[in-house]
Amino acid sequence: MKKKEYWVETDGEEMTKTVSIPALDIYKITLNNDYIFPESNYRDNFLYSKGLFSNAKKIKLKLIKDIPNPEFNEIYISPRIRFNNTYDKFLLGFNFKNQSFFDQKFLYSVTPTYSTGTGKLTGSGAVSYSFLPAESIIRSLTFGVSGAYYHYDYNLAYRKGSVFSNISFRKNPRSTVSRGISMSYNYFERDLSPLMIANNDYDKYNLWSIGYGYTDNQMIHEKSISISTQGMEDFNKITAEGFYRWEFAPKQKLSLRLFAGYFVRNDTRNNTFNYGISRVSNYSFSYNLLGESANSGFLSQQFILADGGFKSFIPGSVNQWITSLNVDTSVWKIFHLYADAGIYKNRNNPTQFIWDSGIKLKIVPDFLEIYFPIQSSLGFEPAFKDYGRRIRYTLVLNLGSIINAARRGWY
Repeated sequence: MKKKEYWVETDGEEMTKTVSIPALDIYKITLNNDYIFPESNYRDNFLYSKGLFSNAKKIKLKLIKDIPNPEFNEIYISPRIRFNNTYDKFLLGFNFKNQSFFDQKFLYSVTPTYSTGTGKLTGSGAVSYSFLPAESIIRSLTFGVSGAYYHYDYNLAYRKGSVFSNISFRKNPRSTVSRGISMSYNYFERDLSPLMIANNDYDKYNLWSIGYGYTDNQMIHEKSISISTQGMEDFNKITAEGFYRWEFAPKQKLSLRLFAGYFVRNDTRNNTFNYGISRVSNYSFSYNLLGESANSGFLSQQFILADGGFKSFIPGSVNQWITSLNVDTSVWKIFHLYADAGIYKNRNNPTQFIWDSGIKLKIVPDFLEIYFPIQSSLGFEPAFKDYGRRIRYTLVLNLGSIINAARRGWY
């Protein structure tokens, strides 16, 4: 294939120039072919003169995220497997997205899945567009929409639609600090059982939220702070969370988490939107729970570090305010010690002080961890007849966590 180059002289200032190319048997026209001159967007430098879709970029499917090739519309495909109790059972599907290693203005991610439990097509998707100002305190301003359809109980589905915006502030490229503001509006629609209808449960509700987040991902001293407010027609609440992790020796870490939540107004009909003490209420369907509606059995013992963050099954939830401290420290290899303490108050009830402590086995970091409660406000828990039901676990079905743990060394 023969190549011919044309050089165009300019006066060095930004300008629009028309270039005439001889009418030859040309297949492809390329600007800045060797990437000699820096540009913010290389995707408009290619033009095919022949073919049915001569001006359309060709689609290339890839399995591994890579440096983008500006000549193609690249779609990254990855298999997805989730488990959702007996509602959906296994969710089998693929994720299609165009996000590469570099910042892009337009992003999409679509994950269609097949529910083996219901035999129905479920899934989620999101589309966003970012403005990337060159000289500003803002690194990116993103607007987007997303949606999801899954099941949360037997023959009961939920539908979620969201409109969101994120502001990421500019930083030094070598800095580990990130700061940002997020805003969202979410609409939820749930199928209800006859009992839920009789109890006047929420079938449709709207949630809005706005929050600020600060993270510093240093290797030795990792810390983050977030504060947010959330509300709907029946409540408004403010939530703050601080996290600090110190690697005091190789692969030995001490973690501290401080949580505080306060209802400015709470006129809700039930405890759906309350703060959790030892279990979270997944009303926004943002936590990956194996059993969304499980109240007993193995699936109900799954632990999510959110709200109060207590590992012992301390009953109840909070409809006024709560503050808690969660501590976790390495002892030897997979063995950790944990302790939690907090104060909370419900309406028309006195303030309560609660605490717990125990042993954690970190089987696979960020994938499988098991909590054995020892002493708490409830008493010496190993002496309880149902102690097996009080053991908690975290299970994150993410293959990447196992790969990262194996790459770094397990313990």
